[in-house]
Amino acid sequence: MTATTDKMNGLMDQFSVTLNKKHFSAAMQVRDEAKTSGIEDVQLRVHASDIYKKSFTFPQIAHNDYAVEQFEALGIAEANLNNDPTNVDAYEAFVKTADDVALNLKERYKDQWVDPKDDRGVVKKEEDN
Repeated sequence: MTATTDKMNGLMDQFSVTLNKKHFSAAMQVRDEAKTSGIEDVQLRVHASDIYKKSFTFPQIAHNDYAVEQFEALGIAEANLNNDPTNVDAYEAFVKTADDVALNLKERYKDQWVDPKDDRGVVKKEEDN
C-alpha cells in the first residue's frame, strides 16, 4: 500500500503546486486502482494552502490579517475538494480560488511572496512545427 500511497501523494504534491488537472486525474486513477484492489482508506489530500504559506520570503507575513483571510478562503475550497474529490464543481472552485489567492498574494506582497506555480497567467503558445 505504501507504494500506491506514495505515488498518489506525489501526484497530489504536484497538483497542489501546478493545479494541473493531469496530476489530479492521475492521482484519482491511482486511488481508484487501490480501491479496486481492496484498499479502501486511501485519502486524497490537496494542500496548496501549506505550499502557499511557505512561499513567503519571511514566514511571519503568512500571519498578517490579509494573508490569513486568503488562506481561509483557500482552506475552505481545499477542504471541499478533499471531502469530495469526484465533485467537478468542488474541483473547479478550488482551482479558481487557488488562482485568485495566488494573484491576490502576489499583488499585495509583491516580491515577498514567491508564486510556486511559475507559469500562472501565462498563455500557452502553440508550437511552431
